[in-house]
Amino acid sequence: MTTLKTWTTRFALPALLCVAAASAQAVPVLSNLPGVDSGAGTNLGLGVDGADRTKGVGMTMGASSLTFQSMSALIANITNASTLSGGIFSSVGGNPGVQLAAFTPQAIAATFPASVVTLTTASSFVLQANTAYWFVLDGPTTENSLSWNSLAPNVAPSASGGVTYNGYRFSSDGGTTWGVSGVSNGVTISVVPETSTVLMLALGLGVIGLQLRRR
Repeated sequence: MTTLKTWTTRFALPALLCVAAASAQAVPVLSNLPGVDSGAGTNLGLGVDGADRTKGVGMTMGASSLTFQSMSALIANITNASTLSGGIFSSVGGNPGVQLAAFTPQAIAATFPASVVTLTTASSFVLQANTAYWFVLDGPTTENSLSWNSLAPNVAPSASGGVTYNGYRFSSDGGTTWGVSGVSNGVTISVVPETSTVLMLALGLGVIGLQLRRR
């Protein structure tokens, strides 16, 4: 006959750990991708006209804190090789405020066709419950034609998982001042769901199993 301690350690604990691992898969909470590239978008970094452009998409978290996984964006580059950068910013007055986490810069080849590029942070970053954030993209400070492309039709991102979509903000002076933008650039924000509850339950059952084994 299978005892409680045998069932707990042999079956229940591994099963719960599998559930926890499965729930840790990244899921999108804000996205308008996939979509059709419009062939145009927002220049990033220093443009040929001397303007230093940057742009961000905003969202407010729901009742749960979630770990940021990645930001995917529809990026193109029609001239020389460039570098895509940016990060996660706080929200101040409805606009990007202080950078909280930097994206790992991505090298973008010359004459790069519109493609989805995924950015991540060097270390784990938790998006706190009921808090607004801006996910900002930027380019180099040398003249370039890096572009965060929009979609055709101009479809705004859809939010899920309790998240609220806050629109886009655009700056042409390196982030000093911001304005509302109606151009919906291709984007997906993905997070890792909270698994602490399942893990705690699994660990609790593990402790029970060890106690029963000692008896």
